[in-house]
Amino acid sequence: MLMPTPLAHDEALRALAEVRTAVERCTRYSTFSALSGFIAGGVALAGSGGCGLLPDFVGANPSRGMSFVAVWAGVLVVAAIALAILTWVKASQRGDAVWTPIARTAFTALLGPGLAGVAASVVLVQNGKFELLPGVWLLFYGCGLWSVSFFAPLFLRVLGIAFVVVGLCAWWKPEGSALWLGLGFGALHWVFSLIVLARYRR
Repeated sequence: MLMPTPLAHDEALRALAEVRTAVERCTRYSTFSALSGFIAGGVALAGSGGCGLLPDFVGANPSRGMSFVAVWAGVLVVAAIALAILTWVKASQRGDAVWTPIARTAFTALLGPGLAGVAASVVLVQNGKFELLPGVWLLFYGCGLWSVSFFAPLFLRVLGIAFVVVGLCAWWKPEGSALWLGLGFGALHWVFSLIVLARYRR
């Protein structure tokens, strides 16, 4: 009976590792940028007036109406641009495509809760219920992360639950909106980034 040489054994193990990596990349979206998370968290903390430490800042006070909405729309735009650019950079460095089938699937999973959140926000704005907006944003974002977690690393599911909990707190204590927004979109994004750094080392 022929036995594989140590060299052949090592080559086989390397081949299996490469196949496993390829399969994981095809079934799980993992082109995350830790830096984009840190940027999104930093912008959110600034938008919340440092979790409410600056209560007179417009982004910390839903009673400022459309000015409050404008600040957080700006936070969303900056975070989205940072995510798009840095994800593209990271994928290019790894030699991966950016808009892969699994990336499209993950985006579609996030799109549903995102559109629902926008629709709910429009209704609340029309009815002058600005104090309920932070809870809506946090809850739907958490639901989006939960959906994406079925096509991405599972830690996103835990993160999604954390956003839902913070969103419920924002409804329970709407006077602390700046705190919940800062903790959610600020601190939890930094937690996400630290996990990405630990798992992917980039």
